[in-house]
Amino acid sequence: MYREAEAAEIPPCIPADPETLIPASLWASWEVRQAVLHSSPGTVIAIARRARGLRQDQLGEQAGFSQSAISRLESGGNLAYDMRVLRIFQRLLSIPAHLLGLTEEDTGLKPTRPQPGITVLDGALDGHALLIACAPAAFHAGRGRHRAPIDDEVIGQLLVLRRVINDADSWCASSSLLPSVRQLYEFVDRLRPLARDHRRAQILDVAALFAEFSGWLHLQQGDLGGASWWTERAMQQALAAEDPNLVAYCYRRLSMIAEFEDDDDRVIGLARAATREPDTTPQIKAMALQQQAQGHARTGDELAALKALDEAQRLVEGVQPERTPEYRLGNWFRTRHVELQRAAVCVDLGRTAEAQSYYQKLLSNGRPTCRWLLGVHLAKLAYAHATTGEFEQAGIAGSEALALASSSGSVLITRELRRLKPWSRVPSVAGIFHALGN
Repeated sequence: MYREAEAAEIPPCIPADPETLIPASLWASWEVRQAVLHSSPGTVIAIARRARGLRQDQLGEQAGFSQSAISRLESGGNLAYDMRVLRIFQRLLSIPAHLLGLTEEDTGLKPTRPQPGITVLDGALDGHALLIACAPAAFHAGRGRHRAPIDDEVIGQLLVLRRVINDADSWCASSSLLPSVRQLYEFVDRLRPLARDHRRAQILDVAALFAEFSGWLHLQQGDLGGASWWTERAMQQALAAEDPNLVAYCYRRLSMIAEFEDDDDRVIGLARAATREPDTTPQIKAMALQQQAQGHARTGDELAALKALDEAQRLVEGVQPERTPEYRLGNWFRTRHVELQRAAVCVDLGRTAEAQSYYQKLLSNGRPTCRWLLGVHLAKLAYAHATTGEFEQAGIAGSEALALASSSGSVLITRELRRLKPWSRVPSVAGIFHALGN
């Protein structure tokens, strides 16, 4: 008799054996890709089982199933589509969750519905469609001799487009967004000579918003040179447009780039420069303080890190965001983002019990809808679990983060997951770490 999927407890993981650890290359093999392409999780399990050198009866004994049940599972029977069963074998064999179709189930994420009238092709925004949507408004004004070619309607539509691509960052990979953002930046930049009076500064400011976002997308892909170039370009245009919020935001972004370069002095210094920019909104200043706290946590300065977070929390408590279809820098920032950062800072400070408590509360009350943001925090949670020896929980959180890294293309997630290296031979963590490759 075998125990069916309703078994009360997940069985223990297969003992680690250095000789049978699955190489990362297996997950990228033609055989695995074909199984995923044809939605055959049972085949993926069979491939992983054989790679571990296990017979069907041996795997069944570990999982609490009969050999015949394993055979049906691998041949595509009903068990192969029971999410509870798939989770058991994903953990036992250290299979990346997304290869078994567990990405959406485990994360609770579904793609955000695109804005009406925006064409989405293979998960990427169609930049030409966006330009077509905006171009008529931009050039309609040329009919009148004394009418300015750039008016409030044009500025408004450009800001709506900026809002569209910002929302798309929650569900599109950065590589698919970047070409459209570059097209839109070039389009806006070409409109500048048509602007008159105060609208020259407005159109310059809009161009800077697109340049800053281009820098962010480069950062997500790990291209630090491109991230720096575009962010500094955005900074120059923001200064020319006299937009203190965007100037501060660019300082914050440059601080994040310095973090990737492991230059902690610059991380803190640039974040401080952002906080000192005058006449910024509470949200922008709170975001700068949040980044400053991250820098202090990296240097082990617990008091300074927590003090910065307390100040950020105070700034945004009770702030009601303006509801508008147009993009407003930092308008999305909430106290919840500060609380997530507090959990992350606790991880970096070694206060893992507090971090786990914060994450448990925050993630049980609703997860962030942004894939890269959720992935970063799940990776940090996986690290926290690993440091306390909770390897099963580390494997669960890490697998979800890995799936989100795969779907979003964000190196911010994989960078955090690489911190699991000290436990790369622990079965529940091994598959995650080796899937990252070198």
